[in-house]
Amino acid sequence: MRNDHLKDKLRPDARTRALHVLAKMRRDKLSLAEACRLEHIKPTTWLRHVGRAVQQDRPGGRYRATAGDRLRRVLQIPTALGPTSVPIHGSKKAKEISNYLNAIALYLRKGDTSKLERFKGKTIRVGGQKLELITDPATLSGLALAGALQFDQLYASFTGAA
Repeated sequence: MRNDHLKDKLRPDARTRALHVLAKMRRDKLSLAEACRLEHIKPTTWLRHVGRAVQQDRPGGRYRATAGDRLRRVLQIPTALGPTSVPIHGSKKAKEISNYLNAIALYLRKGDTSKLERFKGKTIRVGGQKLELITDPATLSGLALAGALQFDQLYASFTGAA
């Protein structure tokens, strides 16, 4: 018996994979075909999800990722009550959240709080409310011990995957 239903639950949805392709094109300077192959997504599916974030050299030519975009992403951000899914608009804000999560991971791995300093007192707006980014080492350690901090997935998923 095949376990296709299990495979679908473990695989990130197409939009998440499309965002990963876009990131690889920007970060690693990969072509569309290479990045799509790595993320197991068809270029036509990718274009349907992130078409506004790319430019084509000429009709029938290569697609190039723009420097930034205003695409909506739903990211996982740690709060005092555990991870919260937050809609973020734009690659610049998403990169800032990613840097924040990397700073938390560095603290948890090595005890280095230097990267957390730049996020002290910073907030992000979520649905009309301000959410303060956690930078207190004791709070972060407590959340980590409780298993509330997960760094294996940046994007929130609503398709059954974690």
